[in-house]
Amino acid sequence: MERVSKQFVAFIFNDRSEGGVGVDYILVIPAGHSPVLAQAVEAWRIAPVEVAHNPGELTSITEEKGEPRMLVIGATMPNLVPNVGVMRKRFPNARIIVAGTLTPEQLREIQADDVVRFPFPIGYRPEEDPVWTPMQAAKTTGRDETDKPMGKDRVVLVTSAKGGDGKTTVAMQLAIWLAKQRVPVVVIDADYAGNSHEWLGVPNPAQSIAAFERDMTFDRAAFEGLLVARSGVKVLPHARVVTPDMLARAIRTAKAFYPVVIVDMHQGLTPQLLVAKDFATHLLIMTTASERRIPSTVQFVDEVKRYDTPAKLRVIVNRVKDEEEVRRVRAALEDYKTPILTLPFQEGLLIDDDPEFVPIAGSKGKDPYPSAFRDMAVRALDWEMPKGAERSEAKDEKVDTKAAKKPGFFSSLFGGGKAKKPKKKKGAKR
Repeated sequence: MERVSKQFVAFIFNDRSEGGVGVDYILVIPAGHSPVLAQAVEAWRIAPVEVAHNPGELTSITEEKGEPRMLVIGATMPNLVPNVGVMRKRFPNARIIVAGTLTPEQLREIQADDVVRFPFPIGYRPEEDPVWTPMQAAKTTGRDETDKPMGKDRVVLVTSAKGGDGKTTVAMQLAIWLAKQRVPVVVIDADYAGNSHEWLGVPNPAQSIAAFERDMTFDRAAFEGLLVARSGVKVLPHARVVTPDMLARAIRTAKAFYPVVIVDMHQGLTPQLLVAKDFATHLLIMTTASERRIPSTVQFVDEVKRYDTPAKLRVIVNRVKDEEEVRRVRAALEDYKTPILTLPFQEGLLIDDDPEFVPIAGSKGKDPYPSAFRDMAVRALDWEMPKGAERSEAKDEKVDTKAAKKPGFFSSLFGGGKAKKPKKKKGAKR
């Protein structure tokens, strides 16, 4: 345990600091981030900001203004954990936010209300809708929650020769499909332009894969603190820079806690892919049957096969409209003896303004996409459906859809999508 700074202890027990007029303000202790941290807090426009660079200024400000509404402390503060504990006792009603990256040990012991990376995520405001942060995870994740291997361990890389082939869509749908079967699964967004977290309704996650920039060990609670989660689906958000070392550390950590790890890669034969392939059990290459896409996909498959990898390679032809498109891809890849799987065209998946449209998992209704996706997933991952899954899906098909409403995230996860008005049968009475 770090020793408490004598200066801060003296401040805490200074009776003169009990005064003050109770002014509504935010107190910033930059601890190495000055003046950038204070400027970032001012940009929230929540309340006036006061800055204390040392214990003397801290005492002076609180004597004059009383207890602050919020304390924002730079993570580089010496003796961070004990000093935050002292602040908590002195200011029991203040919201305490630590700005920066903490070690797993600090994260377990810190008495803050939240820990947020710095620079803050774009649009982050601490008093608006909460984001999934390390402190929330530490409070909600039990130590005995570590999932034991289930005999289904997978590390699945989802990539493509070029962007726009549905990489993220398929990666996230696979995660949702597995979560429905109660399989612990995490998605690592290794695409520096990725947006996997938006599928879970979190526009500005507080943490990201950037936490693996340093070579350090993460226990389960600390790793959970980096994830955004919803309805059993968990994502490690992307960062603007994802180095091969960062990705290797992230995969190695995720494997220790989750039987299935899905990695949403950046397109092309990148250094990150060459590192990740050594962890992979399955490598899924997305493509479409476009005449302009097929040559680049063939070249990409050829390049990947030149490298020694234990992963099982699969090519997934997305947005198929007819059998002729599949034949074109099979003919082009015939020499590579690679399994080719297909997904039919689904108009709803191309609607950017409807992120809640996730029509997968069971074969609910007459929509061919869910059952096609299930068949593709079973073959792509060499997956054995759990006992009772077929009966459960059959039972779902009997659900009355006449009173269907537009589904939100939870109702549209597994089957459904946009609700359609029931068509009148021919000859039906008006």
